[in-house]
Amino acid sequence: MMTAVAGFLVGMLAQAPAPFVADSAAGAPGRLHIGDTGIRCVRMPCPSRGVYQPGENGHAVRGQLLYADPDGVKGPPPMMGDEKLLIAIREAWDDHRCLAVDGRLIGGEDDRPVLRVDRIAGACGPE
Repeated sequence: MMTAVAGFLVGMLAQAPAPFVADSAAGAPGRLHIGDTGIRCVRMPCPSRGVYQPGENGHAVRGQLLYADPDGVKGPPPMMGDEKLLIAIREAWDDHRCLAVDGRLIGGEDDRPVLRVDRIAGACGPE
């Protein structure tokens, strides 16, 4: 398990698109933010959109994203849930907004995790 976590962090540091992780605390149900990360960069690649467990200020912590869009062209991660919720998330993603959701990462096809969205709690902000 530590090898998988180390591999994830090395990937983030290299600014490669981060894979979802579905083990450890990342797979537990809870509050996640999806969309604008609050991370701003002078040049690309920049993980300005992603999925993350919010830090104290409600923003993402660089290097701790569960999923990242480093070049601004990736869509949101694979998701499942009520279609109305997923549409709202995709629209927020495209508009570079952020939504707080209750959900969890679950195993998907070919061991690729999927974000299960149970509900949208509202716009992102400090917890």
